[in-house]
Amino acid sequence: MDRLLRLSGFPNFISRATPEDVLRHPDTSETVYISSLALLKMLRHGRAGVPMEVMGLMLGEFVDDYTVNVVDVFAMPQSGTGVSVEAVDPVYQTKMLDMLNRVCRAEMVVGWYHSHPGFGCWLSSVDVATQKSFEALSERAIAVVVDPIQSVKGKVVIDAFRTIGMHAMDIGFPEGAQKTFTPTEESRQTTSNLGHLVKHTIVEALHGLGRTYYSVTISFKPTPQEQKMLQCLHQMNWAEGLMHDEYADVAKRNHEKMLEMVKLIKLYTKEVANEETEKDTKSKEEVEVNKVGRLNPKRRLEETAQSMMTENIVHEMAGLINANAFQ
Repeated sequence: MDRLLRLSGFPNFISRATPEDVLRHPDTSETVYISSLALLKMLRHGRAGVPMEVMGLMLGEFVDDYTVNVVDVFAMPQSGTGVSVEAVDPVYQTKMLDMLNRVCRAEMVVGWYHSHPGFGCWLSSVDVATQKSFEALSERAIAVVVDPIQSVKGKVVIDAFRTIGMHAMDIGFPEGAQKTFTPTEESRQTTSNLGHLVKHTIVEALHGLGRTYYSVTISFKPTPQEQKMLQCLHQMNWAEGLMHDEYADVAKRNHEKMLEMVKLIKLYTKEVANEETEKDTKSKEEVEVNKVGRLNPKRRLEETAQSMMTENIVHEMAGLINANAFQ
């Protein structure tokens, strides 16, 4: 390092700095592996609590210095507001862990999660204080934030955080040096190429990302058992095809669709009459432009008739099969 500084032409007082490298570098190569079961529970819990925030605890284990495995979660009975949730109930937590031990769920608490419905993944001042209370019990505790509103099929808006403690900031300063920090200073280095780059928003930076807390890479690696479970999640049973609704309900829906078809027929007749009158005054392109953004009665009429015929045919066939099977 001293040789590089001399070659670059820096002043001599810079080259006389301590050349020894700091061996105890803090790193961000840690990865949080969240199971499919835990992810489903977090999303369902967060969606059920909209528009309020909800929170819960994560169960798992610290595999090594760079791996946190989350296998399950359970909800906490805390009520929330738009930006924060209440503190953790220790009595409920103790009872829940005791009941989980009875069903061979002996994993320990590795962190907590809460939802931010509709406004992204970041930690507020209350969330940072809650995370520091978890880190007082375990230095590697993780805070996971999930957004059930912005999450769509195939893309989950989720992120994991951990606070930047002063003990981590002290590493890297020579003895006797003045410890000064700037808002844009990078307090931790990246020592791994695993994971992928997550582009954080300016809102997250304004709420302290990179200064008060930092992000941890999240990975989802389902096991073969979890893959089989997910494949059977919405799988239809063969008996569901033989189930049919009550005849009164089907008759009511048929009556509603018939009334809708009568309205569509009137609209379609009116549209055909207007086209005949405007044929001489407007061009074909102008007529097509006037239809943009308006209801197409012909297409809607075809869809409604096709839907009603299909539903009635399936209902009658299922009724005949059931009648012959139980004679």
